[in-house]
Amino acid sequence: MFEIEVEVTDLARVRFTTDAVWETTASIHAFVFLRHHLLHQRLRRLVPKRPDFDLDLLLTLARDADWLPDVWAPPPSARPGTPLEQLDALRRTDLAVAEADLAQLRVVAPDTSCASMAPQEYLDRTADALQGWWTAVLEPLWDRVDAIQRADIAHYQSLLATGGLAATMPELHRALKFDGGRLRVDLGEGRVGLKSCGEGIWFVPSVFRWPWVALDIRETVPHVVSYGARGAGRVWQRPAREAPAGLPDLIGRSRALILESLDVPRSTTSLAQTLGLSLSTVSEHLSVMAGSGLLESRRDGQRVLYWRTAVGDLLVDSESSARRLG
Repeated sequence: MFEIEVEVTDLARVRFTTDAVWETTASIHAFVFLRHHLLHQRLRRLVPKRPDFDLDLLLTLARDADWLPDVWAPPPSARPGTPLEQLDALRRTDLAVAEADLAQLRVVAPDTSCASMAPQEYLDRTADALQGWWTAVLEPLWDRVDAIQRADIAHYQSLLATGGLAATMPELHRALKFDGGRLRVDLGEGRVGLKSCGEGIWFVPSVFRWPWVALDIRETVPHVVSYGARGAGRVWQRPAREAPAGLPDLIGRSRALILESLDVPRSTTSLAQTLGLSLSTVSEHLSVMAGSGLLESRRDGQRVLYWRTAVGDLLVDSESSARRLG
């Protein structure tokens, strides 16, 4: 049990964000410890048998279930770059962080080549390997990963605004609790008392960390809590390429395809590219279905994301059930 004494300034700077490094390394950890991440067993099919990146290095860094390399847990940003940019930025990690990782590697993996690396070599090779993993394994899934994360953040930001931190924590994860000015993170037996640095707390949803929670604690940067995102299993659901039988008769073929694809929030551009429809066609259908109560929307930067309402879910789920029974 970790108990973090939280200052008033921290409460004013509780922030949610996505982070491609945290998500990428969580997926590697899930691959290494699949029996603890049964939801993501299909990761095994996506990892190349003859990878063009240093898979052995990644497996070595993930081999200890109780230790996460600090280079794998950079401080998050309110405005993260693209996944490959975030992974490339690891090359510029403070060399003292790399040296601390290497010291630990000499304890937990002394027989491996990475234990004898120089700090900058370690950073460069780790960044290369993570970029290779992301491109080969995660890029085909990334639109859905990103959509699940953003939907999760929107949900908990709303809950935080209305109910406060005490109401949000147990909803966010059963291991989290905020009480009496302390954030409690239940990660096992014993008790460790900590004090925040007054710079706030980051909460980072993760598809591949589900159903677990991870905590990064350092003296000079905000603490980070990474938790399993709501709806993580939807990353493996693939939208239909053809309209479901029956539903097109009710709302039309294109609208049926769009509605079935919106189990996670997506933009007009993403839908148009996936379904092979023009932007104007998709935009018109989205407007009609949103006005009919089948979709919700919210602005995310320069784009608008759409997803199904409960009514839209019922319509699609009922049609799916009818197809299975038929």
